Amino acid sequence: MKFIFTIFMLFMATYTAMAQTAKVDTSYIKTYEQKILLQGYVSTNTIQVVNGSKTYNANYPLNVGFGFALKNTIINATYDFGLIPLKGKEYGKTNLNDLQIHNYSTHFMLDIFLQKYSGFYSGGLYNQPITLYPNLSVSQVGAEGSYVFNGNQFSGKAAFEQSEKQLISAGSFIIGGGVYLYRVGLDSNMLIAGNRSVRDLQLGLNLGYVYSWVLGDFWLLSGMAKIGANGGNQQQYAGTGNLKIYPTAFARGSATYAKPNWAVSYLMLINDKSVYAFGNRFDIASINFQLSYVRHLNSIFKRKKNI
Repeated sequence: MKFIFTIFMLFMATYTAMAQTAKVDTSYIKTYEQKILLQGYVSTNTIQVVNGSKTYNANYPLNVGFGFALKNTIINATYDFGLIPLKGKEYGKTNLNDLQIHNYSTHFMLDIFLQKYSGFYSGGLYNQPITLYPNLSVSQVGAEGSYVFNGNQFSGKAAFEQSEKQLISAGSFIIGGGVYLYRVGLDSNMLIAGNRSVRDLQLGLNLGYVYSWVLGDFWLLSGMAKIGANGGNQQQYAGTGNLKIYPTAFARGSATYAKPNWAVSYLMLINDKSVYAFGNRFDIASINFQLSYVRHLNSIFKRKKNI
């Protein structure tokens, strides 16, 4: 973990230096005059696993969080905590740790996932019986980067962070890549290789497009989609493996209502990857939804006027 943190900090230092030297077209993008960004939000984060016709879901909680950012610095932090699971006890208990970092600059987008979920269920829809898989666990450790070719006119910060304003509709082709490490612990109820564990390291490339629609003076709709392929090891019963190509998909979207000093935004993100092991394909999707309120201001504490 220390090695990953060190690499991440070195990358962020280079990333921030490049972001500060990049210029934007001010007829398309406007920065907020205020120095401070405060954010409050409710969100749900989960991992879903699909194997054949079977879908395994986590009993994930509703999260409440807050964020703070200081203009022209690397200070940009968020913190949240889970309240209660969204499903009842009959859906089992999911133990989870979910840390995600999403950062946007003029020409780069960076997404980091540190997730571990243990305890899943299937069924529950259309009167289907609920089956619990308490020993099914999924760990995803990965980083995904995207280069935005038209970043001087398209603003990822306006679309997905609300720290800038998009004045004119704009889009851009994007190219990216990612590296992921997956660990999947199978439950004996799944009848797939007993209690064997899956370990898979993947590296790949992807292509896509991102676009923001400016609707009137206050509304902004944004969407981004990437598809690609990862290369990784396909685990076999005998303990050996061979190189396998994994399809990938990555999508995010937002709807924002922005005023001069505040904004309300609804965001979604779907990160879909595949893992092959023991003759089976596991589609693993990380799914996020967030409703946030952002406030822009110059000072947290107002000065009292002298009488």
